[in-house]
Amino acid sequence: MKYEGENKKFDFSGISILRMLVLVLAPIIVYSLSALPSILLIGGYLHYATLFFSHWLLPFIFLPVILVIGFLLLILSTVFFSGMTIKIFHLTYEPGRYYESIKDKNAFHFALYFVLYRPTVKLLGVFFISPLFATYLRMVGAKIGKNVFFGGRNTISDPCVVEIGDNTLIGGGATIMGHLGEDKLVISKVVIEDHCLVGAEALLMPGVHMKHHSVVGGKSLVTKNKVLDEHTMYGGVPVKVIKKNK
Repeated sequence: MKYEGENKKFDFSGISILRMLVLVLAPIIVYSLSALPSILLIGGYLHYATLFFSHWLLPFIFLPVILVIGFLLLILSTVFFSGMTIKIFHLTYEPGRYYESIKDKNAFHFALYFVLYRPTVKLLGVFFISPLFATYLRMVGAKIGKNVFFGGRNTISDPCVVEIGDNTLIGGGATIMGHLGEDKLVISKVVIEDHCLVGAEALLMPGVHMKHHSVVGGKSLVTKNKVLDEHTMYGGVPVKVIKKNK
C-alpha cells in the first residue's frame, strides 16, 4: 500500500524509531553471522596449527591458503545469510510510486533490502561465478529462467522486480534498474523474455520490456517503460531500431 501521510523521511513516531533501529541492527546481525564461519576457521587454524606442524615456520607458510579459503567461505556465508533473511522475512517490494519515507512499508523494505543485498553483490563481484550470482538473485526474489548467463560486473539494482527468461545473455557491466528517484520513489518491473541479448555496459531503465529474441547493443540506453519488439536489434543512446532479424 502507498503511504498517504506527509512526505517525511523520518519523524520520532514509534514506527519510525523501530524501523530505523531495524535498518541499523539487521545488517550488523546478518554480516556478523556471515563472518562467523571464516573467523572460526582462521581462529581454529591458529590455535591448532602448532600441534600439527613440527617446525614453527610452517603454520605461517600455510596461513595465506587458510585466509583465501576463509574469504571464499565469507562470500558463500554472506550469500546464504543475506539471501535467507530477505526470503524468510519477505523483504521484497512491489512496483508503484511511494513516498521516500521510512513510514511507508514498501520504502522501508526497499531500504532494508538495499543494505542487505548491495554489499553482498559487491562481494560476489570479487570472485564472480555466473551460476552463483543467478542463484543469489533467485533467493532475493528475481525470476531467472534456465541457461541465463551473466557476464560479470553486472548491476541488477532491484532483483525482486526483474524477470529474465530462458537462454538469455546479460553482457558484462550491464545495468538493469528497477527504481528511480523522482518526486517519489518509482519502482517498475523489468521483463526480459526468452532468447534475448543485453550487450556489455548497456543500461535498462525501470519498466523496460524486452520481447523474445530482441537484442540491445553494448553501451546502449533503453529509456524507462520502453517495449522492445521481438526479433529486433536495438542500439544507441537512447536506443533505436538497427534492424529486424528473421
